[in-house]
Amino acid sequence: MVPRIFKVTGILCIAFVLAVGSLNAQWLEAPAESRSYQQGGTLYEPLMEFVYELESRTELMNVQKVTETLMGRDVVLCILSNPPIFSPADIDKTGKPVVLLVQNVHGSEVAGKDASMELMRDLVFGDLRPLLDKVVVLNVPTINPDGAEVRRRTNEQGFDMNRDYIKLESQEIYSLITKIINIWHPDIHLDSHHGGAVPYTLTFQTNMNPAGDKELMRFGNEEILSRVRAALRAEDYDGFWYSGGRRGADGVATWTPTSVEPRKQHVYSTLANMIGFLYETPGNSYRVINNGTEVVEIPREERYKHQVRGQYIGQRELVKFAAERGDDLKRVIGEAKMRAIELGNNDSDNDQIPIEYERVSKFEEDFWLRKEGGEPGEYELVRGEVHTLFVPTRTTTRPWGYHMPPQLAEVIPVLMDHEITVKQLTEPAEVEVEVYYAQDITHDEYFQGHYLTRVTAVKDTQTVQFPAGSFFVPTGQQKSNFLCYLLEPETNDNLVTWEYLNDFLSIRAPRGGEPREMGELVRVVGARGVRDTTLLVGVRTGVRDTTFFIQARRIAEVTQERPQRPSGQLIPIYRLMKKTNLKGVLVQSPNEYDKNRYIK
Repeated sequence: MVPRIFKVTGILCIAFVLAVGSLNAQWLEAPAESRSYQQGGTLYEPLMEFVYELESRTELMNVQKVTETLMGRDVVLCILSNPPIFSPADIDKTGKPVVLLVQNVHGSEVAGKDASMELMRDLVFGDLRPLLDKVVVLNVPTINPDGAEVRRRTNEQGFDMNRDYIKLESQEIYSLITKIINIWHPDIHLDSHHGGAVPYTLTFQTNMNPAGDKELMRFGNEEILSRVRAALRAEDYDGFWYSGGRRGADGVATWTPTSVEPRKQHVYSTLANMIGFLYETPGNSYRVINNGTEVVEIPREERYKHQVRGQYIGQRELVKFAAERGDDLKRVIGEAKMRAIELGNNDSDNDQIPIEYERVSKFEEDFWLRKEGGEPGEYELVRGEVHTLFVPTRTTTRPWGYHMPPQLAEVIPVLMDHEITVKQLTEPAEVEVEVYYAQDITHDEYFQGHYLTRVTAVKDTQTVQFPAGSFFVPTGQQKSNFLCYLLEPETNDNLVTWEYLNDFLSIRAPRGGEPREMGELVRVVGARGVRDTTLLVGVRTGVRDTTFFIQARRIAEVTQERPQRPSGQLIPIYRLMKKTNLKGVLVQSPNEYDKNRYIK
């Protein structure tokens, strides 16, 4: 009897293995494929059913819950690799490059997420499977499931989450930064959207902000995107830069990109030492064929299929590039990180960081535009300037570090959420620093719950005594380019912009007309007379211009004579220009349940 039992059991095991193999061998249709691309973007439930069904059929894919939205929907990270990867520590053993694909940040922009599901399927079961031997692919199939469910751009809080990469106020982007990017450290980071100009099937952009590492920007623009466009043309499509072309009053054609503030994903990513890409899918009523030489109309019932295919080609090429040229990719990124550290550690005056910039022409190229005076859908190939270059118009010297008084403690978690190292002084320090004084403060745009604040300022060199408990942010760290942009008060996207310093910079007088005082933050050594000074500051409220009398803050007592400091409101972020010995300890990550607890 025993041998018979073992024989029967063995037969059952073999049958089970064959059944499982047969199940895995069955082709799994992605949701958009199963509906012949006729219902637009896949909604949450069928998307998640596909994700978990795919995961159940292969060992090469794992699924991690990243966060939960306000409406109770999971945001998940799909991790694909051969051999399988279970944690970021596993990558260190392989040396593989990491490609992060993030879909559907704008809920109504859906082609990327449907393309990514087909891509994941082909990576584990199709002809793309060998790529997983050389690259780790991370895919967030939808980071905005609440918005996607109702075809809405924003999340449930009303945030445009592709403008949240500095302040991290949305749960979804906060989790993306702190639980994926800071943990997995991707080499390539893509965000998929809908937009750009017909008749192109895919439009694209990398970072063009001149504060980014120049070699990272060159590598993304010239080495990677050229392959993406070639792959599109190989399948009888075409791609071009985001966002679109236009003719001026003089009839001259130009092609212009979108703006390049770090609040946006593709800019933030490159300033943070990834190669960030923005993919935008146009309306696809027409497409370019025959190697870029002809435009044809696409039947309405076929348009979404072509939109998905364009995103698929673009995302696939990022994965293929990383797999084939992983050593080059990791070298370029590693060198960018080292340059950032070295530039911050070097207190030479030669290193300039951009404060303001302007967009200029980078080259001339042929591109498709609607024919002027032509019939609807009639396009012509024109030659024009492509304005994909931003050049600095004003710079400042990169400091060795930034001092902040203890009263700015509330900004420390924001810095640390971005993996910026902060030191806290354990003893007082008297140092010579550059001090900013705001001359004009405006906030004429209301956006996502904030009046975007902008200052113009002048600098003065002073000797300042910082008390124990003050904070110091060294610029000699990997994210030096990003942290300088964030802490310089005159850039177009910084802590002042998002109102983190409103308690210290008077925009308007409080009710009753009594201006606020900042109180004593630090001790200024060698000022000539401390007094309350009344300033006149013009403020745009967004409705009308209103002028308020505000009172400058009292800073400290006088110890010796020196020339009068500049008028204006002191901005309590101080620039330390020369290497200095400072006694302090590194600030630890705040307790998860108490964001104000900095030292454990």
